[in-house]
Amino acid sequence: MRWLVSLALLLGVAVRADYFSAEEGEEEELPEPVFVRAGANVSLPCAPAEGPVRSLIWWKEYRKIVEVHDEQTTLWEAEPHINLLSDALFLRNVVYSDSADYQCQINDEQRASIRLLVQDVPDPPGMPLIISFTSRSVNLSWAPSIDNHHSPILHYVIHVRVGESGEWHESNGIMTTGNGTSWQVIGLQPYTVYSFRVVAVNAIGASRPSKESYYMVTLREVPDGKPNITYAHNTSSSSILIQWAPPPKHTLHGEFLGYRITYRLRERVRGEREITLRDPLATEFTIRGLNAFSQYLISLQVFNPAGIGPATTVAVMTDEGAPSRPKNLTATRITNNSVKLRWLEPEHANGIIQGYNIYHLDVGPNHTERKKVQNPQQVMEYVLGSLKPYTQYKVWVKAYTGKNEGLASNSLEIITDVQSPSAPSITNLTCQSLDSIYVQWDRPKIVYHRIDYYFIAYRSENTWDFEEISVSSSQERQSHAMIISNLTSNMMYEVKIQGASRSVVEHSKLYKGPYSDLKKIFLQSLTSSALEEVTIGVGIIAGIISVSLVLLVAILAFILWRKYFQAAYYYLDDPPRKRATSELSKTFGDSDGGSIDVSTWPDHVCNLHADGDIGFSKEYETIQQATDLDLSSECSQLAENKNKNRYVNIVAYDHSRVVLKILPGQKKTTDYINANYIDGYNEPNAYIGTQGPLPSTFDDYWRMIWEQKVYIIIMITNLVERGRRKCDMYWPKEGSELYGIVQVKLTQEVELATYTIRTFVIRNLKVKKKTSSERTVYQYHYTNWPDHGVPEHPLPVLSFIRKSASANPPGGGPIIVHCSAGVGRTGTYIVIDAMLRQIKHRHSLSVPGFLKHIRQQRNFLVQTEEQYIFIHDALLEAIESGETEIPVADFSEYVQKLQMSNNDNEKEYSPLLEKQFKLVTSFKAKDFSIISATKACNRAKNRNQNIIPVESYRVHITPKPGKDGSDYINASFFQEYPCFWPEEDKENDYGTFKVKLSEECSQGCFVTRDFILQSTQDDYEVICRIIECSGWPECCTPLSSVYDLVHLVQEWHLEYQNGPMVVVDRFGGTEAATFCCLSTLQKQVEFENCIDIYMFSKLYHMRRPGIWQSKDDYCFLFRAVEQGLLANFEAMPTFNSPVTNGHVLPVKEDPVI
Repeated sequence: MRWLVSLALLLGVAVRADYFSAEEGEEEELPEPVFVRAGANVSLPCAPAEGPVRSLIWWKEYRKIVEVHDEQTTLWEAEPHINLLSDALFLRNVVYSDSADYQCQINDEQRASIRLLVQDVPDPPGMPLIISFTSRSVNLSWAPSIDNHHSPILHYVIHVRVGESGEWHESNGIMTTGNGTSWQVIGLQPYTVYSFRVVAVNAIGASRPSKESYYMVTLREVPDGKPNITYAHNTSSSSILIQWAPPPKHTLHGEFLGYRITYRLRERVRGEREITLRDPLATEFTIRGLNAFSQYLISLQVFNPAGIGPATTVAVMTDEGAPSRPKNLTATRITNNSVKLRWLEPEHANGIIQGYNIYHLDVGPNHTERKKVQNPQQVMEYVLGSLKPYTQYKVWVKAYTGKNEGLASNSLEIITDVQSPSAPSITNLTCQSLDSIYVQWDRPKIVYHRIDYYFIAYRSENTWDFEEISVSSSQERQSHAMIISNLTSNMMYEVKIQGASRSVVEHSKLYKGPYSDLKKIFLQSLTSSALEEVTIGVGIIAGIISVSLVLLVAILAFILWRKYFQAAYYYLDDPPRKRATSELSKTFGDSDGGSIDVSTWPDHVCNLHADGDIGFSKEYETIQQATDLDLSSECSQLAENKNKNRYVNIVAYDHSRVVLKILPGQKKTTDYINANYIDGYNEPNAYIGTQGPLPSTFDDYWRMIWEQKVYIIIMITNLVERGRRKCDMYWPKEGSELYGIVQVKLTQEVELATYTIRTFVIRNLKVKKKTSSERTVYQYHYTNWPDHGVPEHPLPVLSFIRKSASANPPGGGPIIVHCSAGVGRTGTYIVIDAMLRQIKHRHSLSVPGFLKHIRQQRNFLVQTEEQYIFIHDALLEAIESGETEIPVADFSEYVQKLQMSNNDNEKEYSPLLEKQFKLVTSFKAKDFSIISATKACNRAKNRNQNIIPVESYRVHITPKPGKDGSDYINASFFQEYPCFWPEEDKENDYGTFKVKLSEECSQGCFVTRDFILQSTQDDYEVICRIIECSGWPECCTPLSSVYDLVHLVQEWHLEYQNGPMVVVDRFGGTEAATFCCLSTLQKQVEFENCIDIYMFSKLYHMRRPGIWQSKDDYCFLFRAVEQGLLANFEAMPTFNSPVTNGHVLPVKEDPVI
């Protein structure tokens, strides 16, 4: 009988456990193993009994799994995949856990013993570990699989993943050659993130992957990729633009630090120059300062910390440029109307020379003409004609190419030869005696240089030839006379006269002029028989009498004016006398052309800056030539006025000079002062440009201030610069002082970061009315303008101009502007202020036109090309940044606008803040400006290579002799992150000084430490306090509490105000800059009742690029100041006076980051 029982259906059968045990003393025989793959079906046979089956039991590892007794089946273990047959045990889809020894008993007699071994894939190996690695290989090791599931491991497969988010490419696994548990993976890419996992493989198949290894990065290598130069072309005669695409990332093999550009002249093997671009995002660069019309080999390479990659090289030729100076200009032959010139070609043609321009300046009327000469040769000769006789000329030559005109040769100053004079005029021909004639004549009207001789020709009526007498000329006399003797009486004579001038070129040559009209006379005794006698006319006598009468009337009128009108000066406070506006200098305003719209100004300035500011050079040269006017300045040249001029060549034009009132008893020349009225935008006489007063002109200077109703003085010079006296101190140091008839009293002086404001009360002691005898005058003294050059950035200058110009009250007189000579910096101030007003009214600018106009009123205004460029840059900054100084009352509303986004994304800011942040951080330090910080010997001193000091503002320490870089320190000062100060009661020796911690105390979240710094070389010591506030400003809650540290530090700093404050964070970066900026802004609120975050944050960035890492850093300043104001951050304006503007940081020292 055979039956099939499915264990899965025996739901009502009791399940219990029972175990098979061999009897004591019985030797157990090892069953034969039966191997089967996992998932297969297997039947375990059991030999049938000879008789009836009373019981059937199957054992697994000596545990009953199923029992049949008296036709009742008992399931001892629930195994749904096991089926019981009459003569076997059937296992379906076996698994590894089915491996065991199985026994079969029938009627209590063992009938079968079978060892079943199920073979499966191994367990996963252990996580691979990184033993070692190089740039292109890694050594891995891992633990073997815990169980190989009855099939030995044949080998392993290593899977590789590139990057942290890459995919596992199982099909490309690396197969090991045996079952060893270590392997070297090769063929990797340098500086690449990798992870690994391992799969064990036996005869059955592959295991599940192991856990992946930790991420690792292969070592760097020198890049092997080349950038692809996509464009290379000249942009001018001295610059080449190259554009490129970066090499593939997998060829960089390290941190991509930037590009290295090298270039040299193709024909030169040496002389290669190098430019390092530390910007991996750069895709173009303009190489400047190249030779014109020259071919360059330009190479571009990428570099990483391991080195420099291979180069991509192109050959590019610069455009034609301006030739150098023609050489050896000489004059080989000079006549009275021409000069023969000779010169050699320029040493550097910088292109193909197409010809020459010959310039000749007539020195008298200051008029220049140009002649063009083509067909150039190596040695050039040209006859310059159509010149005027005996005229001084200045001649120079310039070569030109198809692009530009070159530099001027040496100039020749020549005087053309004289020419024959015109004919004299015989004024008297009279019989002197029986044999002589008296002849008188006037000097010729046209004379070149001088008359050296007169030739008198005469003949009798019966002769054909004239006899000639030569007479030396007296240059001082206009009329000459002579007696011709030894003549025959009662004879008709003809007389004519000619003048002659000796050549100034060839002394032996004489130029004779035409004869006078022929005169005849009949010679007889004592009888005047001139047929055409010229005598003095009645008209001439009448003219002399008329002139004498006019002079007499003028003298009487002057005496009466002195008597009746001049004395009123002492009793009446007359309004200032304005000059009459002449045709020469009509007011500059809306009608003047040549204006540029505000919207195009940035592009216009960019174009002028191109090619080494060549556009500025040409434009400024044009202005120089157009304003080289021969305007009268006779008053400045008078002997009694010369000592009133600080500089010999800086004079005051007569038509625009300020005329002082003449005091009783003084000469007329006492009305002179070296000062001129200068127009503003649509406002005549808006300014008075003058020199820095001399001690001899102090009285005149204050008299001019009183007479012109001046309220504002702009001073743009220091008293002494570079050891030279630039201006004398024309105001009292303290108290009051009398300058002539004007008493000046200094009532207040406020020193600020870039300028000083002084308040004077002036009084005219000769004015009797008390109400009009006093006036308050403010002097704005800019102290931060370098002696040579211009300020580094225009923002402080713009702030100074806006505040000082707006301080002039309505109805006030002109603003006095002076520097040392009263032309360079003075003109710069006036042009910027006038153009700011034009921007406000017309949204346009007319810098060249306005400068030409005001140069007709005072000579040399805007004296250098550098100042002219600064004007453009300052106006560009004013246009781009707009008005960034915000009154305290409007600040909260302004901050809300800055934080207002166009969408719901809270991380985005308003376009205004985006624009401001871009402008604030636009400055990029050039390689030359960080040369000390990037030296190899100083790199270790920089904790962060992105935050390093700019050369012009870094702190210099005392250098150690012979040690390069010993004068360098990064503003952070730390060499390591741990404390850099000694422990209490201990002393650190730093070579030239010792440092000792004298006291340490905690105050809330602040820790203060006092130190004593003692010099080891000199007998002195310094007390220093360090205030530590970890976590500032992130830990400040509420936000207004950021000012707790600011207020505390400022209070303590008042005790130690002997130097700048040093602010330290980890990198000398954002936190330090934030503290300095908030501290400065607090002072601005106190002194000015307004805030200009844009200006200070930009100036700080220029001194230490990289301090503002994100727009959040910039926006934090606005939010912090706003919360400080809301928390009763008091604003205290300094002035209660007509001056409505304020001041900047009221400390002389800048904080050091």
